[in-house]
Amino acid sequence: MAEDASLFSLRDAQASDMPYINAYAYAEGMDEIPSAEGVRVAVNADDEPVGFLRIQRGSDGAAHVNPVVTYETWRGFGVGRALVEEALSREGELRLVARGASVPFYEALGFSTISWEAVDLTVAEDCDGCDMREECCPRPMGKRLA
Repeated sequence: MAEDASLFSLRDAQASDMPYINAYAYAEGMDEIPSAEGVRVAVNADDEPVGFLRIQRGSDGAAHVNPVVTYETWRGFGVGRALVEEALSREGELRLVARGASVPFYEALGFSTISWEAVDLTVAEDCDGCDMREECCPRPMGKRLA
């Protein structure tokens, strides 16, 4: 599938988007997203979310992606890439914990491995004691605009 940004647009999430956002998060084995605060959505022509990215601030103010999710049928159309690139351009630096399967996606966007200490505890704590840690193979990653 080819990237085609004309198929979707990005905007701030609204309270009415939360059922979509939480359904997508749940489908990926994630907890509920507490609110629309810090969330950007990719929406289709009918203004329905097809993906989202949430920025969570670390105690040092650093922006952490927690998480980015694209609805299954929209993967391969550049939704995740557009959300991450827009967040990076807004923030200047992003940190995150990538699930092992998503590491190649982030590497293709220029992210590299960083230390666990660089990731805020509120983001990294999701991995501590997780029953799926061995299967998931989480990796702390980051990127800073030059």
